[in-house]
Amino acid sequence: MEFALIFILLLTFVLGLGLIARRLEIPYPILFVIGGLLIGFIPILPVQLKLNPDFIFFIFLPPLLYIQAVYTSWRDFRIHLRPILFLAVGLVIATTIVVAYLASWIIPGLPLAAGFVLGAIISPPDAIAASAIAQKLGLPRRVVTILEGESLINDAAALVIYKVALAATIGMSLMGTHRFIGDVWIPGEFTYVTIGGIAVGLVVAKGIDWLRRRLVGDGAQIFVTLSMLTPYLSYLLADQFCHVSGVLSVVTTGLYIGRYSPEVLNANIRLQVQAVWNFIIYILNGVVFVLIGLQLPHILASMHEPWWPRPFFQALAISAVCIIVRILWVFPGLYLPRLLSHLRRKEPAPPWRQTAIISWAGMRGIVSLAAALALSGYADFPRPHIVQFIAFAVIFCTLVLQGLTLPPLIRFLGVGDDGIPEKEEVEARTVIAHAVFEKLEELRKEGKLPESAIMVVETFYRERAKIFEDDLADQLGWSDRRHHVLSVRRLNRLAISAQRHALLKLRHDDRIGDDILHKIEHELDLEEVRLIG
Repeated sequence: MEFALIFILLLTFVLGLGLIARRLEIPYPILFVIGGLLIGFIPILPVQLKLNPDFIFFIFLPPLLYIQAVYTSWRDFRIHLRPILFLAVGLVIATTIVVAYLASWIIPGLPLAAGFVLGAIISPPDAIAASAIAQKLGLPRRVVTILEGESLINDAAALVIYKVALAATIGMSLMGTHRFIGDVWIPGEFTYVTIGGIAVGLVVAKGIDWLRRRLVGDGAQIFVTLSMLTPYLSYLLADQFCHVSGVLSVVTTGLYIGRYSPEVLNANIRLQVQAVWNFIIYILNGVVFVLIGLQLPHILASMHEPWWPRPFFQALAISAVCIIVRILWVFPGLYLPRLLSHLRRKEPAPPWRQTAIISWAGMRGIVSLAAALALSGYADFPRPHIVQFIAFAVIFCTLVLQGLTLPPLIRFLGVGDDGIPEKEEVEARTVIAHAVFEKLEELRKEGKLPESAIMVVETFYRERAKIFEDDLADQLGWSDRRHHVLSVRRLNRLAISAQRHALLKLRHDDRIGDDILHKIEHELDLEEVRLIG
């Protein structure tokens, strides 16, 4: 009964806070965290919602990473891979080092190894927060791709450092720290877990893709179930059985499945799968951020010292350093390589205003908090509660402070949509329209279908409205009219198929991104389902 009450309370919080966020036009992760923080201090709550780290890593994280990877454009991800890796790996290492030395200096009784644990915990920006906030603000595609790409893979680097630093802190073998990444220690473990995670993700993706191509006629329910199973299978196989990065495995699987899904699923299945995922992701995102806010009362209750004033200012200092390190890393990191290598001849210089937005968008989230809360399971770890308090403070400061100030900063700098998606959409719609007309001309020359039906479909796609249907219905007899209607339906299906093939070719030729593909594909799916119905 208690679990049922917790579930109802969480859904109620998500519903209420989501409505408020929509009314106030605030990115929902920010309001969910603030709302969860305020709700957590209500003394009359019948249950206390304490976050279980394993619950986050094994229940919430795989589907959230997977669906974001599915809708990430592989073309754009590949183009911006260098700056993505520079942030996802380089910045994580730099932030961890700076935080480690600062924390061991200003926090009495915290050894340097424990400082590295803290640094690894708070170094990676959150994938969910970055995606939810960046997409709402209408940023240029390059900025969104870099932010989302960074947040997709930076957890792998941070968790490797976390594992090694934790083992050094508590004086135990790395074999005992397999909770997050694995229990294999060899020279170059980072390379091992990275390549291994990508390899496992590819194997799972190819297996799922093979299975889906053979189940395409078995109904949408089967595909929904398989789609929900995929991220968990990829994560657990990598993390628990192969002892490599589950994060990279899920991301790799998502990128592969997202690339080839349009070739496998039909319209009806795709629409139902998308509807289920949209609901699940909204609920998971809402619950995750509400849970972040709800954890502060538990953290404060577990502290063996007052949180004011020393821990408060320690947390404030480390939060500020995380923000400053990102700014100092992003600007040189995006410009110096261009000055020292051939990149300046291959890539246009990134506008400094976009670089400023990237440097300010370092919101931390649920992975950092779950890793911090997991320290309570290690009795030998020094001062775990102060580390948890600081981790929460960094999440709150970066998510709320930077999240709320991003919109005015974007307006002040004059950064907006770069118009690339619109240009690609115009090109895509033009090409697929010509594909319809070419197909109609082929059918007209064959002479197997009535000219009246061809004219109706051609007019529909030229005007995007149904014209002549009533007139034709009056002119034709019952037999001819039935033949006409069936012919129109068949022509419409063929026209949609022609558009879909042309759209996929544009994506395969890297002339449009996956965001434009999915947008137009969704419209074609709706048209096809309407014809079937």
